[in-house]
Parts: sequence; C-alpha cells; structure tokens
Amino acid sequence: MINMYFHTSDPAKNKMVRWFKRQHLSLQIRNILQKPLSKAEITKLFLMSDNGTDDLLAQRAKATQALALGDDLTFNEMIKAVQAHPQILKNPIVFDEHSLITGFNLEKVGVFIPQKERKRERLSLFGQLYMADLI
Repeated sequence: MINMYFHTSDPAKNKMVRWFKRQHLSLQIRNILQKPLSKAEITKLFLMSDNGTDDLLAQRAKATQALALGDDLTFNEMIKAVQAHPQILKNPIVFDEHSLITGFNLEKVGVFIPQKERKRERLSLFGQLYMADLI
C-alpha cells in the first residue's frame, strides 16, 4: 500500500495525487494536521529515510525556523517536535514498504510503479527509438 502524508494542499501534493491517478495506482492519503502522526509512525519515517532529518524536515519552512531546532536534539525530542508541529515536515511524504520520497519529483516518484510495468514502458520507449532510427 502506498501512503501519502501531507499537511497543506500545495501544488506538490496536488501533482502527486494526479500522478498516482494517471498511473492507476491506489494511494492512501492522510492529512497529518487532522489526524496527527503517532510516535511509531514518525519513527518509521525517520528509519525509512536515507538522510534522516535532511530528507524529512522542511528547513526553509517558517515553522521550522521559528522552532530553531538545533543539531543537539535527541531522537525523542525530534519526535516530540514533529508531533507538536507537523508543519516542519516536508510536504507531501509518500512511502510504501520499500521506498520514501518527499515533495513531487517526477524522477523519483517512479519507484512506486511496479517493476514489470517499468520494464514494459522502458521496452516500449526503446522500440520507439529503434523505429525512429530506421526512418
């Protein structure tokens, strides 16, 4: 199951939803301001991220800057900060059991397309290139 957490309905979130609909992939969407994240859910996000807070925290967001989160925070303090101020997270956060991405990046979002479908699409594109070379 592919999940999307968001806190504001910004263009990146809207593009992501449209992209998943075009790909015919089901997406479970959750507004984390209306239904806050648990400690376990936040921990899972940090464990899934490749670069920890760099992947998940919106460093330029006003909420993040207002909190002045230092590098000396413990993991539990970081979790409490996210629970109290979910706006400090990047928007949206999309993940499944294997992958996690933040924001809308067309190059990265393809990880959620099943491997068979990606291979089929790649072969189709190579076939089109081959036919174009023959013309």
